[in-house]
Amino acid sequence: MRSFLILFALCSSLYAQTKPNILFILVDDFGSRDLSCYGSTLYETPNMDRLAASGAKFTQAYVTYPRCVPSRFAILTGKHPARVQGEKDSPHVEPDRDATIGQAFKAAGYNTFYCGKWHLGEGASNPDKVGFDTIVAAGAAGATRSFFAPYTVSKAKGHDEKDAIVGLDDAPEGEYLTDRLTQETMKFIEANKDKPFCAVLAHYAVHTPIEAKKHLTKRYEEKLATMPKPAVEWEKESAGENQLVQNNATYAAMIESVDNGIGRLLGQLKKLGIEDNTIIVLASDHGGLSARDNNRGVATSNRPLRAGKGHLYEGGLRIPLLVRWPGSVKPGTEIATPVSTLDLMPTLTDMAGIALPKLAGTDGQNLVPLMQNGTALARDTFYWHNPAPRPASTGDIFSSAIRVGDLKLLDFPGEKRLELYDLVNDPGESKNLAEERSADRDRLLAKLNTWRQEVGASMVEKVKKKK
Repeated sequence: MRSFLILFALCSSLYAQTKPNILFILVDDFGSRDLSCYGSTLYETPNMDRLAASGAKFTQAYVTYPRCVPSRFAILTGKHPARVQGEKDSPHVEPDRDATIGQAFKAAGYNTFYCGKWHLGEGASNPDKVGFDTIVAAGAAGATRSFFAPYTVSKAKGHDEKDAIVGLDDAPEGEYLTDRLTQETMKFIEANKDKPFCAVLAHYAVHTPIEAKKHLTKRYEEKLATMPKPAVEWEKESAGENQLVQNNATYAAMIESVDNGIGRLLGQLKKLGIEDNTIIVLASDHGGLSARDNNRGVATSNRPLRAGKGHLYEGGLRIPLLVRWPGSVKPGTEIATPVSTLDLMPTLTDMAGIALPKLAGTDGQNLVPLMQNGTALARDTFYWHNPAPRPASTGDIFSSAIRVGDLKLLDFPGEKRLELYDLVNDPGESKNLAEERSADRDRLLAKLNTWRQEVGASMVEKVKKKK
C-alpha cells in the first residue's frame, strides 16, 4: 500500500509539472505601435521584442471596445460586451452570468493569481470571488492616483480621486508601481514553481497619470532632441483632434519600465527552469491614448492607423498581441490574420488542455490551429459598438463598426453618416468609399443591423463627460 501511495504521488507530481503554466501580461492603454517590433522609433522595448521573436506576433489583433472596462470584460470572459452593456458604459463581471479565465484554470487544478488593474466591479465581482486565488492591488479603481508611492495620493492635478488601488500600503515612499507589480508576480511564481499556475499581471501602466522615473525620462528627452520634428503634430478628428507623432518622453519611460519588468520575468522563468513549460501572452486592452478634446494631455500616436482610445477607427481598436508557446509555436511566427481578444479564453484553455467553464462566452475562436499550422479561421466578420462616447475627453462619437474581409464600415447613428474603407489599400482609413461602393456599404450595414438586434446592442446614446 505504501509503495502504491508513493507511486501515485510521483505520478501526480509529474502530471502537474507537465501542465503548462500561463503568464498573461496585460498592459493598459498600450497602442499597436508602442513597441519597437511594431514600428516605433522612439520607444525601446528589447524584452518585448525578444518575446515576439520567440513566438507569434499578431499584426491585426483587435479588441472588442476601445475603452478599458468593456474590453477587459471581453478578455476575461470571452463574451462580447455589447451583449451585456445595455446603456451602461461599464459592464462588470457578474458571477451568475459570466465565467472568467481564472475560473477555468482554477477548476482544472491551477493556482490562480491576479495582480494589478481589475476595474470589473467589486464585492461579488471582485477577482477573488470569480476564480483568482491570490490577488494584489486589484479592485474597482481604473487608474492609480500616482505611479510613485504612496499610490493613494495624486501628484498630478485633475486626476480622478474617486477610487484608489488598495493593498499596497506598505510601499516605501517613492516606490514605482510598475516595479512593485512585477515583483509581486515574481513572488507568486517563485512560490508556485512546482505547481501549475495561471498568473495575470495587469499593469496600471501605461494609463494616465503619465509619470515615470526621472532618469529614464531624461534619456528620452535627449533622444527626442536628435530626432526630426514634424511640421504638423495634430489633425482634426471627430469631435476633437488626434496626435500624429510619438513625442512624449515620460510615456516612453513608462513603457521602458514595463519592458524592464518583462525582462525580469523572463529571467526568472529561465532561472527556475520552467521557461519551456510556461506560455506567455502579452496584450493591451485597446489602442493608445492619442485623441482628445479640451487640450487634455495625450500619451502617444497610433499613426499610420487613425485615431486612438475611444474611437472605432483602427488606432482605437488594434493592439499588440504576442504569444510565446515553447515547443508548439515556431519562433518568429508573424500572423496577419485578423483576430480578437475574444479569442483568448478558448485559446488559452485549449493550450492547457482544460475545459471551458459553463458560463464562458462563446464569441471567440480557438487560435491554436492558426498559430501552429496557419489554418484559416472560420470567421471573416468583426463587430464593434460604442454607445457611450466621450466627446469631451477623447473626442469620439456614438458609433458602431463592422469588418468583413478587408472592408470596414462605420455607422454614426446620431449624425446619420456612414464611412466605408478598404483596409488593405487604406489602413489609415483616409478615403471614404461609402458612395463609390454603395452595394458593399448597404451589404455591410444590413449585416451590422442584424448583429445589433441579435445581441441587444443599446441604440441609446449615453455620453460620458468625465475623463
